[in-house]
Amino acid sequence: MKIREIRCLGLHGGTPEGGWSNEIRPEDCVQTLIAVHTDEGAVGVGSVSTNDALVRASLSVLEPLYLGENALEPERVSEKLHQNTFWLGRGGSITHTISGIDIALWDLLGKATGQPVGRLLGGRYRERVRPYASLLMDKPEKMRDNLLKIKSPGFRAFKIGWGHLENIILQPTKPS
Repeated sequence: MKIREIRCLGLHGGTPEGGWSNEIRPEDCVQTLIAVHTDEGAVGVGSVSTNDALVRASLSVLEPLYLGENALEPERVSEKLHQNTFWLGRGGSITHTISGIDIALWDLLGKATGQPVGRLLGGRYRERVRPYASLLMDKPEKMRDNLLKIKSPGFRAFKIGWGHLENIILQPTKPS
């Protein structure tokens, strides 16, 4: 099963508030799907946390490296892509795109073997996982309301991330 083509599709229209100083707008694309198409018709899907234009550009750089590769060897293909792009800069859009390709290749391997990807990666360590809610830091009154709203469907654990700095800085008290 050989890689015939890799396509991407940017997800637009649903970006939530992220707490950035220059806030991401809902119509901005910050998540992109990757689809690895094989010569046998099978398709694996992965995702990338970056803009679709950057993923498309990265795919054009990577294309000579992945075309014709064995789609059932995700570790080897990903390593080849990393090794051959080392000098282009680690951690940027190309590295993100390789990660999305890797996810899609594992998806293909799972489909080809009839196994869940989790089993292919070493198996489950738990039967149940406690979910947690994630929200941005805000002013105390709004935080309370947000926490109560998220608690009502059953969440009992929360991760509170950054927010706008003016929401979390405490005003200094005057010395007495």
